[in-house]
Amino acid sequence: MAQDPRAGGSGTASPSPLLAPPVSTLAPADSSFKFPHYHNYPPMFTLQPNLNTRRAQLDKWSSLVLAYCRHYRIFRLAVAQATSGDPLAPGPVRVDGDEVAAAAAADADDATPSIAYYAPDLFRNRTIDRVMPAGEVREVFDDLRRQGRIEVIGAPATSSLTTTTSPTDSFSCYVFWKTPEEWAAAVEAFVDETAQRGSVLTLYELTAGDGTRGSELHGLDPVVLQRALAVLVKRGKAQVFGSEESLGVKFF
Repeated sequence: MAQDPRAGGSGTASPSPLLAPPVSTLAPADSSFKFPHYHNYPPMFTLQPNLNTRRAQLDKWSSLVLAYCRHYRIFRLAVAQATSGDPLAPGPVRVDGDEVAAAAAADADDATPSIAYYAPDLFRNRTIDRVMPAGEVREVFDDLRRQGRIEVIGAPATSSLTTTTSPTDSFSCYVFWKTPEEWAAAVEAFVDETAQRGSVLTLYELTAGDGTRGSELHGLDPVVLQRALAVLVKRGKAQVFGSEESLGVKFF
């Protein structure tokens, strides 16, 4: 997606935690994401003290994050403090090559070719000159974590994003816009449709092989796939073996 040649946004909005350094933008094959009407409602960008109102806001923001990531097929999202290199083009921005972002996203799965993206237009609306404060963005992601819809990389599953680190600290997370259970069902359906029960497949074949072209598994993040396979292993429907560089899975 080409960079927008227009000048920067007006106003003096405070920094957003989801703005990217000047790196290449993702160019989705389909049209740009259509934000819901409430993204143009200024009070949405400040979480309200009334608990019922706040709960409704968090529900809307959680749904928006999942819908946005589903639309662009983002599996790994990097959340970082704003920089002066905020791109003007709509849509996500790939992290590649940015040393700060790479350090923030470091985790035990580094050997796995997960691709991280920023979403500079998710918590900022230039049209109404609003940006959600970093601490409140963390509350949104904490809510997603409690729902089991994200997995914060390098942090215990029970740790709170709002109490364990500074709101301005970067972090990276896997986004389950389909739950691991839903991805497990998709894997099972593919195995059945291709009559591969009893067969051994590599993770590469399940996410990048010719056999998955045209299916929702093609391009699936390998870490998200492993979370789905863990569900099948627990149910006694699959066995994963081999080294990290060449994992294989047998389906029963």
